[in-house]
Amino acid sequence: MSNGDQLPLYSAVQLPELFARDVNSKFIALKVKQEGQNTALHAIYIAKQEESEMFPFCALVTVTEWQGKSEKEEFFIEAENAEQILEKLERFDEIHRFIFLQVPSSMSIETVTMEPQSVLCTLFPELGTFKPDAPEEVLFGLKNSSLALLRRLETQ
Repeated sequence: MSNGDQLPLYSAVQLPELFARDVNSKFIALKVKQEGQNTALHAIYIAKQEESEMFPFCALVTVTEWQGKSEKEEFFIEAENAEQILEKLERFDEIHRFIFLQVPSSMSIETVTMEPQSVLCTLFPELGTFKPDAPEEVLFGLKNSSLALLRRLETQ
């Protein structure tokens, strides 16, 4: 997607209203956390699951370091409604610090389980194609471009 057809951005407080308008909406929330030399992508997939009547809303939270220095963390959450899913997510992380992207219905929960750079290149094709076997300086440049893009989106 180019800048002209960028995914719509939202904040956490807008999600209940957006789900009320279209219960089939899907969102991916992103936040980058840097500690020293380590950079981790916190990604959350939020959607309504068809097969569960008791807990129709679900979220998959993943925390993955760029260089893979530690194992990926994954948490699956279910809730009765959008407000409850946000309450539960707040217990994991500062949900108000994430940027929320409304993603196409074709996007699946597996998107947030990919490597951080692959997730960002999938969501923002203008970054280019992620090639894990590219030279280190190319991967470093791609990472810096991705982090700059996320910083710009955070300030919008």
